[in-house]
Amino acid sequence: MDHHALSIEMRSLSKAVDRYLGESMPESARIATGGNAHIIIFLARNRGRDIYQHTIEQKFCITRSTASRVLTLMEKKGLIVREPVAHDARLKRIVLTDKADSIVADLKANGERVERLLVEGLSAEEQAALRDGVRRMRANIDAAQREYEHDMKEESK
Repeated sequence: MDHHALSIEMRSLSKAVDRYLGESMPESARIATGGNAHIIIFLARNRGRDIYQHTIEQKFCITRSTASRVLTLMEKKGLIVREPVAHDARLKRIVLTDKADSIVADLKANGERVERLLVEGLSAEEQAALRDGVRRMRANIDAAQREYEHDMKEESK
């Protein structure tokens, strides 16, 4: 068996889920294209916390430039605003607008429906094992990334 097959299957599944989420999006929420919906849901679930661009970068495993581009487009669409914080003029807290708030329920309902579709036929034990396996794989790749970054820093000295 090809040792890359699992990563390829995971990427394929992720792409298929994103495509289906976009296609099955209720008309009211169509403004939230691509990763916008994921970010809106993340912000809605974390209303009590200050969320910054670097929080989005870490949560969604995206680069600074990608996060900046996505958040700028979301701002232009009127989905978020970036508010300065008193304790550090360089930081801007990301806050949902009323426009984004109005579609949160539709986004959540669509996401929950797709989640049910994904796990259909899997027992609770299989779902738990799958979640555990994915978490462990993520921890493995995060550790490898940190090690790689450390090695690159050492090489550049």
